[in-house]
Amino acid sequence: MKNPTVSIICVCIVMCLMNAAFGGTWRDDFEDDKTNEWEIFNLVRQHEKWWTTDGVVVGEIFEDPFLSLWRTGEIDWEYYKVSCRVKLVVDRTQAPKVGLTLHDRGDEGSRYFFLIDFETDIATISKEVPGGGVLPGLYDVEKDTWYDISAQVYDDGNLDFFINDTLVVGAFDPEPLDGGLAGLVVQNAQAYFDNVEISGENIDDGGPTKSFAVEPQQKLTTAWGNLKRNGDL
Repeated sequence: MKNPTVSIICVCIVMCLMNAAFGGTWRDDFEDDKTNEWEIFNLVRQHEKWWTTDGVVVGEIFEDPFLSLWRTGEIDWEYYKVSCRVKLVVDRTQAPKVGLTLHDRGDEGSRYFFLIDFETDIATISKEVPGGGVLPGLYDVEKDTWYDISAQVYDDGNLDFFINDTLVVGAFDPEPLDGGLAGLVVQNAQAYFDNVEISGENIDDGGPTKSFAVEPQQKLTTAWGNLKRNGDL
């Protein structure tokens, strides 16, 4: 007869190994108005601000060509995925942009940007280091419309940027950046962000929100776009 105690221990070990392999997910739906796990990078108070209202977070800056970054996480986070909902609300100057930053190391000056330009309908992946590249992709976007966006940095050097489940830009970085924080980005605009989700092998389950309710429109499937990666950064 098998020892039940040994069986339980084996099951626990397997579950722990599975959790270590797949990592966790950090979530925030901004329903509780708590923002203590977020920070504005390099705050310039007269030009940029972030605040919560009615279950979303609002990012605003109107000082061309500066971007405002609202970040969370740990400096050792690496090779992870960030997804959220975003809507451009106000644009007063040229080239309003919204998007995400991954592997962001702050004052060290290195990060990846995944941005949508609402003036040109161009989405880009850029490597923000001296000599870093920019790769574009086309996607029609409109003001006052919610979009599901996600960006991912893989451990093999690949990077992907999705809008509404369509791969708009894919890239390969032969010299991937070190890990870093994740964040939301806005430029020349006021934008709403909601349902931020960050997942990766070295990210623990956490954040202000345990899980998100599935909305009806999120249950609909969307046709995939061209899955060919655009090139190297």
